[in-house]
Amino acid sequence: MKVLFPTIFEKFSFGILKEIIKLKEAGLEEVVFLYVVELEKVIVPKTGELLKGELEKEKKKAAEGFRKWQLLLEEYGIKAKYYVKLGKAVEKILETALDENVDLVILGHRKRRSFLGILFSSLGSTALTFIKVTAFPVLVFPSTFKEHEKVSIFEKIEIATDLSKNAYRTVEYILKFKPLIEKVVVTHVLKRRDNIEEVENKLKEIVEHLKAEGIKDVSYKLIEHTDPADAILESAQEENVNLIAMGIIGTHEEERMKYNLFWFGSVAQKVTDDADIPVLLVPPERETEKIKEMLKNGE
Repeated sequence: MKVLFPTIFEKFSFGILKEIIKLKEAGLEEVVFLYVVELEKVIVPKTGELLKGELEKEKKKAAEGFRKWQLLLEEYGIKAKYYVKLGKAVEKILETALDENVDLVILGHRKRRSFLGILFSSLGSTALTFIKVTAFPVLVFPSTFKEHEKVSIFEKIEIATDLSKNAYRTVEYILKFKPLIEKVVVTHVLKRRDNIEEVENKLKEIVEHLKAEGIKDVSYKLIEHTDPADAILESAQEENVNLIAMGIIGTHEEERMKYNLFWFGSVAQKVTDDADIPVLLVPPERETEKIKEMLKNGE
């Protein structure tokens, strides 16, 4: 397993790093670090002049931090390398993920609590923008995250499913972390037209599948709620889970939003922005060649 961890060395970044180390038990072999120097930090707006001295300061700061992290990972037998890139964060993260062909991208996310922050969060957050275009699973840590010394976030998981194609991809992806998992709760928020018996049968099939894969404590629950995102978050709190896992898009979004860079109001986006625990998001099948072309054209 290879993961990409872009960071700007915020206070909660080291806690995320310690959580990444626990993935060694699930087959983690290499971590790729990335520090993106945003253009506005090193370019004069009016003239477009590159402030080489400022750029070198940014590069030096990143290199010093990453070398320390590399030494730490070496103690655990995990390979590590790093990149420092100049440009837009989302583009450089996606570019690096494609070049390195990673299995997982890990991001920190600072929640927006003001009314305007929430209203425009889909435009202002690297994490929330990245999940719109990624072809790679993304593990998002809130800035409030506090690492548990002995417990992995994968120990107790809520899988939020709407039984879409992408939801089943999420179930399969979770199995990559099987050695770390002790408990899974599969939740489904009922929709108006749901056939409850049919939904229950499908949930039971998921439960049996996970048990057959060696996860002993697996259950499911049906939830009636007017807001799916709130229902998922409330259930996660009730079940005292450490992680929420879900597809980035659901049933009604799978076709019309597959490559849309500016979709608003999705359940995954709201859960990610409001959660106080990490959220694992699995994307739909997206052709990497189309994403590369998008990056090339600067879309």
